[in-house]
Amino acid sequence: MHSLPVHSEQGFSQLEIIIVLVVMGILGTIAAPSFLNWVNTRKLEVGLAELEGTLIEGQNQAIRLSKTCTINLPTGSSSVLSSLPTECLRNGNRTLEGLQLRHSLSNPSLSYDFKGRVPPSLSSEQTVVLSVVQEINTPSKCLVIAPGIGLIRVGTYTGSPTTVLASNCKTST
Repeated sequence: MHSLPVHSEQGFSQLEIIIVLVVMGILGTIAAPSFLNWVNTRKLEVGLAELEGTLIEGQNQAIRLSKTCTINLPTGSSSVLSSLPTECLRNGNRTLEGLQLRHSLSNPSLSYDFKGRVPPSLSSEQTVVLSVVQEINTPSKCLVIAPGIGLIRVGTYTGSPTTVLASNCKTST
């Protein structure tokens, strides 16, 4: 009876390992920009939802507590959204980590009266723009607050990084 020869050396050769690593490196290089764009877009969407939720919660709490609630919207990067009085945000302050916030408000806060209305001094739409810090390839997101009852609409900001105009906040249909 003849037996088949058994090779004691099993596994991959160095050449095979190098080829696999080179192929993986090429695929990683191709996929990295798309992945980073996805991460930045997701960060913006989460930040915009956090901002919108904070404003809606402040408005709802003003009605529920029958008092004026002021939401602070400081400009700059990694802004901390807070409220006065503090019970206007039941879950506490929110940080927009890694995001740049800018707005058209004359002061860095937005007040809702006991009926949930914005003050009469806000006679035109006010815009808040969020962008990823030090990232120019990811489109900015925006939120527009209507005068009167403070309705909010969100969209993609198409204006320049130095302007904050409600007309540049384009909602998707």
